Amino acid sequence: MVNEITSLTERQKNNPDMVRNVFLDILFTLITCGLFNIYIQYCQIISINDMLQEERYSFLKWFIFSIISCGLYHIYHEYVKGEDIDKCLGISGNTGVVCLLLTIFGLSIIADAIQQKHINEYYGENRP
Repeated sequence: MVNEITSLTERQKNNPDMVRNVFLDILFTLITCGLFNIYIQYCQIISINDMLQEERYSFLKWFIFSIISCGLYHIYHEYVKGEDIDKCLGISGNTGVVCLLLTIFGLSIIADAIQQKHINEYYGENRP
């Protein structure tokens, strides 16, 4: 059990690539009229898969299903990602519900910012 905790702590500290600047993500998404958010989704999918230690999310699946369903799959995807982030952090928060509501009202940029803030916390960073 102690080795699992130690390996988790080492894994968290050894992944600085998973930490992103939330402010710059929002800025670049606004400048590119939302296209940068596709890259953010890719990065978050990789991060959450690493947090869960399994390949639960697929960027290609998200991209194709979001197009086919005219964005409805993206709404579901944001909810599930939020729930899994809470599970990885060990909190009983309602990030999934908040992200779901934000995405429904067209504020998925804010939902991604909240998720990235939690991902940064998981990997030991507390910057904006």
